[in-house]
Amino acid sequence: MAIGLTFSAGLTALIALALVHETLSANDHYCLPSSCGNIPNISFPFRLKSDPESCGDSRYELSCDENNRTVLHLFAGKYYVQKINYNNYTIRVADSGIHNDSYFSSPTYSIYSYNFSNRYDRAYYGFTELLPKLTKLEPYDQFQPSENPELSRIVVFMSCEEPVNSPYCLDTSTCIHNSSNYISHSKRYSYVKVGKTNAAEVADLCRVEKITQTSWPRNDDPNLSCKDVHNELVYGFEISWLRGNCQSFCGRKFTECYLNDTNHVQCSGKLNGG
Repeated sequence: MAIGLTFSAGLTALIALALVHETLSANDHYCLPSSCGNIPNISFPFRLKSDPESCGDSRYELSCDENNRTVLHLFAGKYYVQKINYNNYTIRVADSGIHNDSYFSSPTYSIYSYNFSNRYDRAYYGFTELLPKLTKLEPYDQFQPSENPELSRIVVFMSCEEPVNSPYCLDTSTCIHNSSNYISHSKRYSYVKVGKTNAAEVADLCRVEKITQTSWPRNDDPNLSCKDVHNELVYGFEISWLRGNCQSFCGRKFTECYLNDTNHVQCSGKLNGG
């Protein structure tokens, strides 16, 4: 009888510990919000590096730099957080090399779709299955799992051996006073192009130097100005944290989640026996 009571008491204690663990995990959502500079109410899944360890998700850690700017380190790059949108589960960031007061400061880092292992093969084909199927989701995704998945488009910086005459390529020399886009030490000309770029659209004797992203509202006018490009770079680009954080919304029984047309999270891909 004593052995039975001991086993029962031990089982009860284990259940209690499990419940406490679940409660503490759930309370990650309810830590007091943090703030840094112009980014207020930083809350789950995000956390500041200075927050208590129990708050937020370590995959979504941000930092506050010496200039009181919120920083996201992404693929070894440093990006300034421009906005966190908890309604559609996106964070907008800009390359730290872009300066508000310089019409043609250039990005320090390259970033494009292949950086994101969660990427969807739907840039041209609409909503399709994830390719490849992954067992571990990265925290961020370039596409939003919804009916309107595209969050950004590319900005391509290139240099050429000969001048390029194209309305789709902006001559960067027009963006800097008393400057020429002819790079004397490398004997090349410098250009930038915004939007989808095929290999055939890159002129002969040109090479791609940097690729970044922008979520600035689309401008269909091919004749971009220096101000247009600067606005696109300063605005930055959005990435989604929804799929990387699916379990917070759907639990462990589901493998997928997406936004419906009213921006509510829907769960799918239920596991067998779940």
